Amino acid sequence: MADFCKQCSIENFGQDFGDLKDLVTEDAVKDGFFAAVICEGCGFVIVDHQGVCRDKNCEKHGTENKQEENSQVG
Repeated sequence: MADFCKQCSIENFGQDFGDLKDLVTEDAVKDGFFAAVICEGCGFVIVDHQGVCRDKNCEKHGTENKQEENSQVG
């Protein structure tokens, strides 16, 4: 079965089917832990508890993830 991160699911199907959701807890994400997955849309990446691609090196979402990280600093 093909799995998609939240962003790729919305881009491809118009809604999030939650394929990669809940693979890690929200508390774990707050502590800096993510789930390593293979998204059919963006490849080998890390996702949070909501299935959102958080990989700074992702070719599709890396730029938005880097911008988000920079906005959280300082």
